[in-house]
Amino acid sequence: MRRSARVTRSPFAYWLVVAVLALLTGMVAARLVADAGALASRYGPLRPVVVSIRPLEPGSMVDAADLAVRQVPGSLVPADAIPSTDAIRGRTVVAPVFPGVPMVGAQVAPNGRRGLAALLPPGSRAVAVPNGRPSLALVRGDTVDVLATFDPTDADGDAPTFPVATAALVVDVGDESAAVAVTPDEAARVAFALASGVVTLALASPGPDLGVSGSSSPPAPAPPAPRSPDR
Repeated sequence: MRRSARVTRSPFAYWLVVAVLALLTGMVAARLVADAGALASRYGPLRPVVVSIRPLEPGSMVDAADLAVRQVPGSLVPADAIPSTDAIRGRTVVAPVFPGVPMVGAQVAPNGRRGLAALLPPGSRAVAVPNGRPSLALVRGDTVDVLATFDPTDADGDAPTFPVATAALVVDVGDESAAVAVTPDEAARVAFALASGVVTLALASPGPDLGVSGSSSPPAPAPPAPRSPDR
């Protein structure tokens, strides 16, 4: 009968392997600490920021499931970055949010503002303007001019069609009308045009509104006065 060979383990070899592994682990940890220190000195210490894990469109409400917290070097963090999910949960998005990008306060409405009110720029008013047929394929965030057309006999020689609101932000689009944000003075002119004339929406470019010659558009004239009964 063959005698089974006994395998003996050398204590010296065992502890040598342990020492080598410990040395390698220490070297890796030291390298990581050194790299982290170099990054911190170059880009600033890490700071928590809130990011979205999916695209968020204006008008949507921020849910806890949309958010995550990431650690970002301080020099790469925007000044008004949101540091915690508690500060943003339940608020309304007013500007597009892209996944993985630190969210800032300007992308959400103040606490307590909901619906169209959350999307209105400060000091503006929302008015509903019929889209007309055929209508423009408007989307929320577009910029439009509101044009009014009156009876040519009421124009006193002026052009019967002119803008009553310019560069108005589209805050909502329905089947029959679009809600646009205008100044209080423009809101009064749009209301008069809706009651006394025909209103058309003209899609505007996002850049400066320059004419063909490169000069700025002239200011809108005042709406014509209503015709007296004896005219």
